[in-house]
Amino acid sequence: MKKQCPEQMEKLCKGRTDEMMCLLEKRQSIENDSNGGTCKRYLKSMAVVFFSDYHLIHGFVEKCAADVTKLSCGVISNSAEESSSSQAEVISCLERKLKQVSSECKSVLTKKEEQASDSFKLDRALFQACRNDRAVLCKDSPDSAGEVYSCLGRYKFDKRLSWKCRKEVVRRQLMTLEDYKIDYGLMTSCGEDLVTQHCLDPKTSKRLQEGFMRTVLLMQCLTEIDDIKDQRRVAVSDKCMREVAKVKKMIMGDIELSPQLGVDCHSDVQKHCSNLPKNLEGAVINCLLNLAPKEPKQGGLEPQCRDAVEEFMEAVDPISDYKLNYALMNNCGEYIEDHCEMVQGEGEVMKCLIDLELEQEFNVECHQQVLSYKYFMSRSIKLDKPLLNACREDAQKLCMTEFEEEQKAEHKPHGAVVSCLYHHIFSDGEKLSNKCMPELKRTIISQGENVNLSPAIVSSCAEDLVVHCAGFEADKDDYGCLQQRMLMAEGPNHGEKLSPNCMKEMEHHAELVSQDVRNDYRLMKACRDTMKQKCKEEMKDKFHGNLLGCLEKNKSTLKGSCLKHVKDLQLVSLFDYKFNKEFLKSCSGAVQTYCKADQSGHSIKKKQDVMYCLRNQLNQPTPKTKEPISDDCKSQLRAEFLKQMSDLDLDPQLLTACAVDLKETCRLDGFEDKTQVMECLRKNELKLTNGCKDKVFEREVQQAEDPEIDPVLQKTCSVAISKYCSDTKGEELLSCLENNQHKSGVTHDCKTTLRLRMLKEHSNYLLNMGLRKSCKDDIKMFCKKTLEGIKNGSIQDGRGAVISCLKDNMDKISVECEDSMTTILEQEVVDYKLDPVLSRFCANDISVSCPDTPDDQVEACLRDHIMSIQSEDCTKQVVRLITEAHGDVHLDPLLMRACQKDIGYLCGRVLPGKGQIIECLQSNEARDKNALTPTCSSMLKSRVQMWSNAYQRAKQYDSALEMVDDIYRSIESSKYKHELLAYLGFSICLLVLLSFCGGRCTKSKPPSKLY
Repeated sequence: MKKQCPEQMEKLCKGRTDEMMCLLEKRQSIENDSNGGTCKRYLKSMAVVFFSDYHLIHGFVEKCAADVTKLSCGVISNSAEESSSSQAEVISCLERKLKQVSSECKSVLTKKEEQASDSFKLDRALFQACRNDRAVLCKDSPDSAGEVYSCLGRYKFDKRLSWKCRKEVVRRQLMTLEDYKIDYGLMTSCGEDLVTQHCLDPKTSKRLQEGFMRTVLLMQCLTEIDDIKDQRRVAVSDKCMREVAKVKKMIMGDIELSPQLGVDCHSDVQKHCSNLPKNLEGAVINCLLNLAPKEPKQGGLEPQCRDAVEEFMEAVDPISDYKLNYALMNNCGEYIEDHCEMVQGEGEVMKCLIDLELEQEFNVECHQQVLSYKYFMSRSIKLDKPLLNACREDAQKLCMTEFEEEQKAEHKPHGAVVSCLYHHIFSDGEKLSNKCMPELKRTIISQGENVNLSPAIVSSCAEDLVVHCAGFEADKDDYGCLQQRMLMAEGPNHGEKLSPNCMKEMEHHAELVSQDVRNDYRLMKACRDTMKQKCKEEMKDKFHGNLLGCLEKNKSTLKGSCLKHVKDLQLVSLFDYKFNKEFLKSCSGAVQTYCKADQSGHSIKKKQDVMYCLRNQLNQPTPKTKEPISDDCKSQLRAEFLKQMSDLDLDPQLLTACAVDLKETCRLDGFEDKTQVMECLRKNELKLTNGCKDKVFEREVQQAEDPEIDPVLQKTCSVAISKYCSDTKGEELLSCLENNQHKSGVTHDCKTTLRLRMLKEHSNYLLNMGLRKSCKDDIKMFCKKTLEGIKNGSIQDGRGAVISCLKDNMDKISVECEDSMTTILEQEVVDYKLDPVLSRFCANDISVSCPDTPDDQVEACLRDHIMSIQSEDCTKQVVRLITEAHGDVHLDPLLMRACQKDIGYLCGRVLPGKGQIIECLQSNEARDKNALTPTCSSMLKSRVQMWSNAYQRAKQYDSALEMVDDIYRSIESSKYKHELLAYLGFSICLLVLLSFCGGRCTKSKPPSKLY
């Protein structure tokens, strides 16, 4: 030894008695010059001898004998004949149980392995177990600089590696995690960096002495910023970072290298991951990672294991470098290669994957991997490097308290810093920087996939999730559950409401999404394909593109989860008008002016309440001191009402009023097209409960005032609107369609829709906007009693009552009102069902006298059969029909058709109404019996006969006599007067005679009300 290493002994080991052991310890620091090379070769050969006999390892026998016995690792023998293999097994056993070994013995073992770091021959247990494996798998790796160790480590999960060799490789890897100097590459590449980064200062050294897996702590010091206040002063060398990455990849691949994780997660591994192949790199650890976002009740990890996994992730940090996780590379490799491989920076590849998943569907394995990473990123800002780098200064100013709390081992409010930054989005105080805000929003968007990814919501809603959402099965969507409870805040079910803190967090989330629908991860992912097809322009414009508006516009084509999420967003916006960006933008001024508070002084918050407040204001004169509601707000208000009318789920007032009816009469789930639910309610008016009937009528009035918010009309009559009414706006649209309904291009569906609207118009004058305006004063003047009767209930069925009243006063109403009434009468001529009073009172007589008669001929049939009608009420209605037709020949299609030429030639200048055309025809025939065409003369004669019949039937009922005054005058002026009067006299005498002989022909009835 003195001959081979004289200079080295003098320089390195002067004064030590164990000179050989000293040189062996320091041989790696000996220079490779001519003298040093000779010494190093000598020492390497001697090291094999020394490490083959533990008696020669300085301090081993003295300091480790007790541990050998205690841990059942064999017996320390003084026999020179004891084999080197048995001695190697003793040392191997102690190192596998290193955590239980005494500190004195541990020091000896680590020193020994440090000296063996360059050559695998010096680790006798590994050498003996892996000699053949090395010859097959690592034959090209030189036995220096730890190359063989590294090679065998790379083949650890290879089926060709023997079980004995793998066991020793794991043992040595565990030793390297205890002492970084045992890893030759890490020691030689990172020695200087550990000094420059102050990783070996007293504070860190204390942590190293107290902790297990001390190499991991050193790597954290090198690769992590341990405090958001400190930035790395000197960059860590690339060669060191490469070695650190190798160690981290080694840890990620094998749970055996994380003993504490194995202990804390033993039951979880047995329960969830026991069936995984043991020779698959990273299988068990990734199994635990994928279970972390789930709650135990959903098959997730128990709290103890979850905490251990979180500590593991913070220590290894595979998120910053995706290559550390074999499973991630394998499952997500195609997406990384195609889209993210060129991305530079810590954590940037994961950020790229998270963003990419919003644009395309990942395979199940990759999605699960990304989800688990997002979970851990949400729990610690240190694991989200892009967010940390962007928001470091904001966190320093605003969230230091939260950061310090997050560092306390005994109490970790997970995600405290991220939650703190998130809350400053809504704070009235200091705002986040422009650098931080986009990155924070990106993080929050990714958290929207699952409630468990949002620490702010989890911490505030933990109890609510247990109480309200434990059994929630709707797509297992806890967000959806919380949203439902959020909407119940104003309802009667107090037990269903969210806690105040949870409510606040859900409102924050809703407000963030309202600012930009891109902030709703679930919606963006669910509607990805639809947006690509139908919302290309909105997708391009990230600042002004109204994506939600586009989706709402195409709502009828949406399906599945996309439809669900769009609808969820619409429902949440009902909670507060501020949650609707476009509405807030257009109407905030009007809301502040007119709808800030209700009559009781309470602030108006719900969007539906605000909408109806603004609508009521539009129907009133604008005060001179206030600004009128803007056109933009009016347009937005119309759009919101159209959405409400298209889907009754967005109309909570109507849903509440019609709860029973929507279960029994018009089941919500019975219509694929939700617009048809309202149509069903319209058609079944008589079956509805009173509250529902009132609310449906309110909606009908709205649509009558603005047909543009009538989705069924807009859909079924779109062609007719564009063809005939494109320039007609507002309330006049319906009248335009009615006037053109018999023209070409008007579809059957459109006619069906129009007919239902017309039935309603004729049933209640409030739904006929033209009539409401033109007859407003006439109704007040002539129909006051009718209105009072409807109001107080004395008129039990008020359908058509006011219009019937106006009919009774046709000779008194204003010209404008008469014009509107004439239109109504003309419509009823071609469809008797539009007259609700006639339809109701004459139903039996129609079935007897006019069976199978087309609707447009029923009124003519009833007029022809007036003498055989049995019902008094129906008789009065038919007398009224005849009177109306006498007053306006246009209401008598047969007479009009027969006398069209005569009217044009003889009475062209005579205005219709008040029987003037009939009078004109009769006077011309009286002057010249050949003045009229034979067809007209014959039809006029039959009409005189009809009038006579009507007069005769009217005389039976005093209340009907006043209606036939004009008819009597026509009979008087007719050239057939004498024969008609004689016929009348004979009929009356016959009726009197019959009354004496057998009583009246019709059963006596008390007078009934005309509606």
